[in-house]
This record gives sequence, structure tokens and C-alpha cells, in this order.
Amino acid sequence: MQSIAFSEIEMRGELGFRASLNYTRLEGPWYRPDEVFQADKHGWPGDWEGRVILALTLLAQSTHRTPAFLEQILSLIPAHLNSKGYFGQIMPEGKYDEQHLSGHSWILRGLCEYYLWKRNENVKNILDGILKNYILKTKGAFAKYPIDPKTRFQDPDWILSKLQTKTRHHAETSDAGCAFILIDGVTQAYEVFKTQELKEFADEIIDRFMQLDFLGLHIQTHATLSGIRGMLRMYDLTRSNKYLDNALKVFNFYKKEAWTEAYGNYNWFGAPRWTESCGIIDSFIVATCLWKYTKDPVYLEDAHHIYFNALSHGNRINGSFGTDRCCGAVDTEDNQFLHPINYETYWCCTMRGGEGFARAIEYSFFIDKDTVYIPYFHNCLANIKFSDGEIKLEEKTDYPYFGNVSFEVMEANAARAKTIKIFAPSWTQKEKIAVKLNGKNMKTLYEKDFLVIEAAFKTGDKIEFDLGLTSNIEDTAFKNSIKGFHKYTFGPLVLGVKSKVEINTLEGNKFENYAESKYKSSQIIAIKNNAELERLNRNEFKVKGTDIILTCLCDVKDMTQEDTLRQVLFAD
Repeated sequence: MQSIAFSEIEMRGELGFRASLNYTRLEGPWYRPDEVFQADKHGWPGDWEGRVILALTLLAQSTHRTPAFLEQILSLIPAHLNSKGYFGQIMPEGKYDEQHLSGHSWILRGLCEYYLWKRNENVKNILDGILKNYILKTKGAFAKYPIDPKTRFQDPDWILSKLQTKTRHHAETSDAGCAFILIDGVTQAYEVFKTQELKEFADEIIDRFMQLDFLGLHIQTHATLSGIRGMLRMYDLTRSNKYLDNALKVFNFYKKEAWTEAYGNYNWFGAPRWTESCGIIDSFIVATCLWKYTKDPVYLEDAHHIYFNALSHGNRINGSFGTDRCCGAVDTEDNQFLHPINYETYWCCTMRGGEGFARAIEYSFFIDKDTVYIPYFHNCLANIKFSDGEIKLEEKTDYPYFGNVSFEVMEANAARAKTIKIFAPSWTQKEKIAVKLNGKNMKTLYEKDFLVIEAAFKTGDKIEFDLGLTSNIEDTAFKNSIKGFHKYTFGPLVLGVKSKVEINTLEGNKFENYAESKYKSSQIIAIKNNAELERLNRNEFKVKGTDIILTCLCDVKDMTQEDTLRQVLFAD
């Protein structure tokens, strides 16, 4: 089963809008050639450069618009490499800096994606130099990465992530375990070069990764999720079950220990200071891929929840991404609420948005021989290619606000009948879904939460159905969430009572756009856990018998601003 090629889909609607908005943000002053190579001030060489190249490369393909500055950025890389052919200082022999390695994972990712797109030999040569002169020289070191919490900072060979603040109001933190982000870069380098040496090195890093005490060491969840993505790539390339088994084990542990009630992440295991959109985006990609490889619909439901709540709330009105409260986390301030901590994390999350939206576009359709899987619903035009011809579909939907979905066959020349499998998650009324072809009911079956239909489609055919989305009241249930509270949902959407916080914008450096928020506990609203909701419009639900209005977290007409505050957990 393979996802649709970027060249075969034209995204419209809210996903198309968000991708374009993020793209525009990534062509602003912070991400232009004169800034990219001098932006990092915190010891992450190759990180900023790689993230922006990766984002622009994927957005260029998924939106079909040529980047304004990507080629110029690429042309300047050789002038910013050290004499050994990689970024930053030349590392002394026998010394291994995990931030240095983590940053180089992103330049590997960016250059690999660009090479796989353009097959540019100059880019491949830069990759080859980074790998031979730096990355592969660390082979053997990961097997000795210090994991004993009592002595790890005394290791004479490893320079672990240091305490740092990235803006005046960013807490002093270290990104524990960020070295394992390199799993992502090395596995994609293996995808390009296919050498045994790279495979052995990837296995070495993965083996040590699986020995980490994620909770005890407070490992960064973004690094963890990047590591999972790398393991899933190795599964895709080798079909060795050990990679998939490891990915499942770690992702399920992440969900248990570090998932917020709004499906965001704790930035560190056991330390829920804020969410991080980098990790949220990775979790969306991981969840979709786990469904792809296991066919377990639980992971696809996870991905819907992540995209329409955490990812969408983290995406700001200016196209950027930022951090939010860890909604529901025990022993944290304001844990009934969701609102920005850092409005924009310009140094990482905004750039990760590029891959997040590009993958969301790519994941709209999956193809397996004569079967098309439709795991998500977006307004788009898609050309589905089979061995015996093509079918061009126009999809129209109001999901996730309403359940209506339609597919019109714009062109069809396939010789054989095709099977279409349409996701019908637990928040739909499966037993009432009636799929119609040209106004007449079609025979449908169910298979692992998918509606299954089969037909020999021809030009002009129209498939229509309504998923019958339902609302629900859910008690807080995650292991580390506050107990005795509940939340309201509609379809995959978490609903919240929106208000504004009093903000005091503080001047910082030229990148900083941060607002301190202050509000009183008297603003906390109680709603009984048996309350009924009355729908007012696409994005508003009224609690029956009250003046309380609940709204969703993902409407592009109501995107997150600096003063956005939503209470999403309620007591009676």
C-alpha cells in the first residue's frame, strides 16, 4: 500500500489553506538565505538549515508552487561547511556532541528529500561528504551513549544537550536524548545510498534507543517520535518486523505517558511544561504510518485526533507553529485550559509544519493494486493511477464539522472494477451510513472500520454518503491526567469554551513574539457531565439551558492567536 504521489493531488479547502499559509511564513525574513546560515545561536549546527530545506522541498511538491529561495539556500551550503565538509566546529576525535549530531540529522533529511525529488548529484555529493567525514565516524559511539541517570553527565566522550534558553521567556531546559533524532536522518540516508555501513549504524543507534529509560531520563518526546519515524522508515525499506515491533512499543508507551487530553505531547516524559508542535507533527505522521503497516484503525483514529486538535491548535493565524499548555497534566498550572505558552517557536516548530501539512496532503489516498483507501476527508482533486488506467476524483466535504462527503469521477479509463475503502471511525454512525452511486444505494461491507464498495467507475459517476458524526462526553482517562473531569467532543473534535486572556507583550529579540497570559480562576466554568449540546452552526455548540458556547480547536476561521484561551476540561 502506497500513498498518493504529490504530483497526483491538488489540495483545496482548509488543509490547502493551512499549507499555503505555512509556506508563506517559511519565506519570511527568518528563513531567507541571508538569515538561514547564521540563525542558530544555541549549538545546533545544520538544524535550522535542514529543517527549512526539508519544509520547502515538501511544500513545493505538495502545493505545486516553486519556492522563492530554496535553490539559493542550497547553492550557499558549500560556503558554510567546515573544512571537513559538515556544519559547525570540527569535532575532536573521540568526542560526540548530541546537539551537533541532532542538528545534522535535519540537514540529512532536508538534502535527502531534495535529492529524492530532483536527483541532483551536487546535493548527493554534499550528503556523501557529511556522512563519510562526520556521521559515520561516530559509528560505535552510540552503543556507549550514557544512559545511567547517576553518571551520564560524567561521561568523558559524550557532550550531552546543555541547559539553554531560546527566548527570554523560554524555560531553561536541555533536550535530553536529542542524539536519537539521528535515527531519522541516518535511515533516510540509507534510503538514498543503500550501504551496509549505514544500515549497521542505524541498527546501532536503534538498539541503544530501545535501551533508554524514557521516563527516568526525561527524554524529549520529539526526539522519541523522530526516532520512531526512523524505525518505521527502516521497516518500510527492509520489512524486518523488529523495526515495526519497536515502533509500536515506543509509540504506545508515549501515548500512555506523555499524551495530553487535547492529543498534544508533553515536551519531556514526566515533565509536562508545554506541548511542542514538532513532536505533535511527528506523532501524526507516526500514527498514520502505524495504521498503514498494521491496518489497526486505532492508530488512524489517533491521527485524526492529533491533526484536528493538537496540530490545528498549534498552527497559528500567521501560519507559524508554537507551544501550548499540556492540557490535563497533573500538577501543572491551568491544566483545564489550552492556550499558547510560546506563540511561535520560530526556531523549530514553524519549519516542521511544512512536513506536517505535506504529509497530511500525501496521506489523503493510499493505493494497493486495484484498491483505494480513503483514511481522511479533504476537499481536493486527485488522480488515482492503476496498472490498467486512471480515475480522476473530485472530493468535496465539510468534515470534520459535518459528515457529508462526495466523490465525483471527472475522468475514468480503468479497465477493471475498483474497490474503495472509506474510513468510518468510532464517532460515526456506521449502521446508518448509506453510500449512494448516482443517487442509488450501493452494496457496502465493513472491514476494520472501513466501508468497502466496489464498482466499475465511469466518467460522471458520483459517490455520496454522510458519516453521521456524533457528539460524546469523555472522562479524562490518560494515565497522567487529572481525574474527575470530562471533555466534550464532536466527531474527532475536542470542544472548548473560548475566551481571551489579558496579555502583556514583552519586548525580546527580533525573533520573539511572546505573550505572558494572566487570568483568574473565577473564569473557570463548570458543566455537568450529562449536559446536552445544541448545534448552532458549523463551529458552535450551546450547552442546553445555559449561555455557554463550545467551539472546536481547528476552524481556520478561528485560528489560534496570542490571546486565545480555551477551557476544554470541566467538572460538574
